[in-house]
Amino acid sequence: MVARKPPSTTAGPLVELDHGEAWTTSRLVAEKFGKKHSDVIRAIKKKRCSPEFARRNFALSEYVDRTGRIVPMYRLSRDGFSLVVMGFTGEAAVAWQERFIAAFNKMERELRRIAENKALPDWKEARQLGKAERRELTDVVQEHALNAQARGDSTTPVERWIMAATKTVSAALFENEFCESISGIRERLTPRQLRRLAMAEEVYAGAIASYLDSGLHHKLVNAEAKRAVLAFASMTGGKEVPGVDVSARMRLGRSSLIVGWLQ
Repeated sequence: MVARKPPSTTAGPLVELDHGEAWTTSRLVAEKFGKKHSDVIRAIKKKRCSPEFARRNFALSEYVDRTGRIVPMYRLSRDGFSLVVMGFTGEAAVAWQERFIAAFNKMERELRRIAENKALPDWKEARQLGKAERRELTDVVQEHALNAQARGDSTTPVERWIMAATKTVSAALFENEFCESISGIRERLTPRQLRRLAMAEEVYAGAIASYLDSGLHHKLVNAEAKRAVLAFASMTGGKEVPGVDVSARMRLGRSSLIVGWLQ
C-alpha cells in the first residue's frame, strides 16, 4: 500500500491575483491537502459540471517542475476550488478548506478596494504620471541594452532588460505577498504609492542615463542603478504593502527630492 502524502506546512500565498480575478491552483490544492497532483488533475477532469461552469472556473495552465519539465496544472476559481475539495474529509482537510476560503475572502475584499480606488480622480492622475515615467525608463533601458549588444557584451533581448529593470524597482519598494505580476501590483497601488513608484523609476532611469556614454560594462551600470533605487526606497519609507497607505508616512513632493537624486 502506498503511503499517503502528508499535508504541506510550508508558507506561501494560497490565492493569487491574475487579471483582476482570484485564483488558486491544482498544484497548491495537492500540496496543502496531501494529495498527488495527478489525482487532483484527475478529479477535476472527472467532475460532471457544465461546459459553462468549467470555462469560468477551471483554466488549464502549466508550470516547470524541479527537473525542468513543463507540467500541466489547473487554475481554480473560488467555485472551482469548492467543487474539487468538497469531498475531502478529515480534520486537516477541513482546516485547509477554512484557510483557502479565508484567503479567497481576503482577495475578494482587495479586488473591491482596487475597483473603488481606480474610480478616484487622484488615482487616475497618478496612473497617468506613472505611464510617462514608465516610458522614460523603457527608452533609457532600451538604449542601454542596445549599447551592450553593439559592444558584444550581451545577447539578452531588450524585453528582458526592461522586465528586469521593472522588477528591480518594484522589489525595492513593495512586498509581494500575493506573488502578483508587476502590472498587477501597479493596479493595487494607492495614488501616493503610484507617485512614489514613478519617482523611483525616474531615479533608476536617471542612474542608467548618467552612464550611457561612460563605456562601463552593463552589469556595473545596472548595479549602480539598483543601488540608487534601493537608497531611494530606504530614504522614502522602505518596502510597503501595495494598496496599504499609512498616514504617518512621508508625503512625497516631486521637486527637490528628485533633483537631489539625479545630481
